[in-house]
Amino acid sequence: MLLLLSRLSLLFISSLSNTDAINRVSFLFDVLGKVLKAQLNTDNIDVQMVWIGLAIAIASIPAGIFAVKIGNRQAMLCGICAIIPSLLIMISVGAQIPIIVLIVAGFSLIVNGAIPFALGLVPQQWGGLGIGMYFGGFALAMSLFGVLFPQPQGITPFIGAVGGVLAFFLAGVCIAMSGISETHRNAEV
Repeated sequence: MLLLLSRLSLLFISSLSNTDAINRVSFLFDVLGKVLKAQLNTDNIDVQMVWIGLAIAIASIPAGIFAVKIGNRQAMLCGICAIIPSLLIMISVGAQIPIIVLIVAGFSLIVNGAIPFALGLVPQQWGGLGIGMYFGGFALAMSLFGVLFPQPQGITPFIGAVGGVLAFFLAGVCIAMSGISETHRNAEV
């Protein structure tokens, strides 16, 4: 029973990390869109954003292979470590191709690992609870983002980048904490 409670607490941490997911995604793509608009001197960047979305989808295949080789948790942390400096650099130098490639690769690593990460935090028979908490956290984040930021178009790229960095950092801390707790739990068994 104690083991189940510790795993549920880890899942709660994952849910907090997922609650943070909407903030990460919103800040990331908001900043990217605003920087592209300023850099390309246009208000219509729909085509560029579609191509970036397709690149993220295509990058999910090598991201999955990479995650299998090094472990899902480590792959997600690598993705976070790629996105944080990319956001900060993008504010300084603009949306250059290498920065966009880093963002695409990092985001693919994170998105690919989210559901397996949530499932890995609970016993197999509680998988439905794990997925439910994951998507419940996602819905909570969507609701809270609209309340906390009623006019996201008013957020400057710099503030958006700082918010995105903080959100990704919080997610990384939650993911790392779940790894530390699992290591302690395995040592006790």
